[in-house]
Amino acid sequence: MRKNQDGRGATISDVTLRVVTAYLSNNALPHSSVPPLLATVHGALSALADRPTAAEAPPEQPNAAQIRGSVRENGIVSFIDGRSYKTMKRHLTAHGLTPDLYRARYGLPDDYPMTAPGYAERRSEIARAIRLGRKAA
Repeated sequence: MRKNQDGRGATISDVTLRVVTAYLSNNALPHSSVPPLLATVHGALSALADRPTAAEAPPEQPNAAQIRGSVRENGIVSFIDGRSYKTMKRHLTAHGLTPDLYRARYGLPDDYPMTAPGYAERRSEIARAIRLGRKAA
């Protein structure tokens, strides 16, 4: 959150006041409705602040059979959402992870692939066919 003038982070009450002030600057409301609005917004923000985040709850660790089964010829099954991907890089980035963090989070071995074997082989064949990586004669 933003820092206040005294250097501390904004409290829920500070944020509540800013939200309600912004709302009231654009909407007409009877004076008697302001206290319930403050209470409702404060309650909603408090509930959000008290809710545990996904980073706090440790993910379920897959067993060895699940790890072996997640590597398929045409896709790697993600332990995040259960979907199959040819490459995991973009999927992991969208979830704020690197391959190393993903492996650590789910207890995967260091040599766990991030690209489907079949896809990697096809890309390798294409590279060999166009003589990629060879010096021109």
